[in-house]
Amino acid sequence: MADPEMKSMASDNFDTEYLRRVKEFQVRVRQPPARRLEAVVPARGPLSARDASILERLRRHSVSLAESLEQVLKDLNDQTRLSYIGPAGEIREVMRATVQLFAPDEEVKAQSWFKGTEQGGKVNPTQSERIRYAVQQRDGSKDQVKGVDDLVDQLIGQVGRQTYSAGSGAFHAGTVQKKVRKLTGWVFAVLDEVLPE
Repeated sequence: MADPEMKSMASDNFDTEYLRRVKEFQVRVRQPPARRLEAVVPARGPLSARDASILERLRRHSVSLAESLEQVLKDLNDQTRLSYIGPAGEIREVMRATVQLFAPDEEVKAQSWFKGTEQGGKVNPTQSERIRYAVQQRDGSKDQVKGVDDLVDQLIGQVGRQTYSAGSGAFHAGTVQKKVRKLTGWVFAVLDEVLPE
């Protein structure tokens, strides 16, 4: 038969341990959780040697365009994104601004093949003409990048249409993400032809 005094001591120890745990729990619950001050941004992921070289060449000429390109790469690896319209537009802008950097209006207009397009009462170079000029300045093959700007615009249009017409967010995001990855590959190809070594 158990000694009543021993039973009372065991009960007191249990009560003391129980009360200690309850108090610790109450302290944790009553204190607001520590807020994280930094957002977790997915890494841009590994780049091929070719793409890393292109990014570095771009950085030598425009830090802001290189940072925009890096942001696109980070966004593409963010599996929590619901939409990829932002990265699609940003990668298009990186290509447009880079090409314009190496193909100023007046220099493109001075070419014998220049035709341009009318905008607001002025005749300006088309993106295709700018790309052609920039590639020629590097002694590259204009045939290699011919029509890429139209392809990029077409892919961005598809991304936008799919974003607005898709019913399932998860399925839609994965599909559009693949298209923006493809678009990014084309832009890297243009940048490789346009950027000086």
